[in-house]
Formats: sequence, structure tokens, C-alpha cells
Amino acid sequence: MKNSGKACLLTGASHGLGLALAQELVARGYHVLGTGRRPLHELPTDYPDCAYLQVDLTQADAAARIAEWTAQEVPGPLPLAILNAGAGRYRPLSEETAAEMAEVLQINFDANLHLTHMLHPKLQGGTLGLIGSVAHRGAAGMPVYAASKGALDGFGRALAEEWRGTVRVRVLHPGPVATGMSERAGRPRDMMDSLFLSPRAVAMTLLDRLNTARGADRQVVSFAQVARHMLWRKLAGGRA
Repeated sequence: MKNSGKACLLTGASHGLGLALAQELVARGYHVLGTGRRPLHELPTDYPDCAYLQVDLTQADAAARIAEWTAQEVPGPLPLAILNAGAGRYRPLSEETAAEMAEVLQINFDANLHLTHMLHPKLQGGTLGLIGSVAHRGAAGMPVYAASKGALDGFGRALAEEWRGTVRVRVLHPGPVATGMSERAGRPRDMMDSLFLSPRAVAMTLLDRLNTARGADRQVVSFAQVARHMLWRKLAGGRA
């Protein structure tokens, strides 16, 4: 058990953008509490040296398990929580099943709603980051995924106003990230793949935006914005 003033709960930490976030958080000196669906022995070899809880967000008790574990690992206030876990499929609505739609909505929205509710007392004075997607504006071929991210966007915007002055809430919408999720979702590769964002660059940009006191409650993190941010970091002498 560690009690760090720089503790962070991170969901979806076992691969993709979540893994890049975990690596960057550890590099910045955070005590990271990572969660993911993968069992411990299946974590990638580059998973950083930090706490990990295997949990399936489709299970009814997932949010309660994460909240209880967080309280054990960080007895005091929680400075930062990043709810990053996500899932989706690239297919028309007519090809979805009720079970598959429920699964995506549970992972991308319902679990975040319940976990945020349970974490509220520990987040006083801290920051909550909700990782959405530019798909929240609508994405042909991924209507269920887009709906779940749209719901998360509305929830985060409302919560940012409700909790203003007690908990900083930021909803951050990255563009497509080169994590392999697109292929797993069933999207065919095309010329757009060359514009997918680097997980490391996106992770650094997201964390910088979460840690600054200024900024909009809701922000899009596009390819051009990430490029400008990384150039600024380089010119300012930061890691890039």
C-alpha cells in the first residue's frame, strides 16, 4: 500500500492508450492504480511497475470492486482519476445484437457513471478525466460506439458544472489513436490509418491538459493539436 500525493486511478490500463497513459504517469512520478480486463500474467512486458486490478467492467460489481480497491490503496483523497476503458465494433446497427450493444454501453458509459458516483467523496479537490472520442459527434459504421461516447460527453459536461469548485472535470476527446482497437473493432484499413495518432503523444497531451488549471471542460485532441502540443513541449525543453 502506498499513500502518494500523486496517485491516479486509471481504467483500461492494460493496452493501447491506457498502457501509454500508465507508462507516462509512472514516468511523472505517480502511484498508478491500473485496472483492465486482462489477467495479471497476460499483461504486456512493457506494463510499468504499478498496482493492477483485473476487473471486467461488464460485471455488475465492477465499479464497487474498483472503488473499494482504490480506497485500500489510497486511504486519503484521490488526486486524479482517468476513466479510459472503452470498447466498440465497426459495423452497421442492423448487424448488432442486443447483448453486444449492451456490452459497449456498459463499458463506455454505465460503468463510468457508477464508478464516478462512488469515487466522488475521494475526488474532492482532485481531477476527474473522462476519455471520450471524436466519434461522440457521430461516426458512420460505429453507431453504438458513437452513442456511448455521446452519452459520456453529456454526462461529463453536466458533471463539470455540478462539481465546479470541488472537483475539476475534463472530458477529452482524442481522434483515432494507433492502438489496434480499430482493427479489433472490424474496421478495414485504408489511407486514413496514416493519420492515426501516436499513443505516447496522445497520452502526454491528455495528461498535460488534465493537469493544467486552465482549459475548457470539454476538449478535442486532434492530430494537429497533438502535433502542436508536442512541438511546444520540445521547444519548452520538456520530454517529447
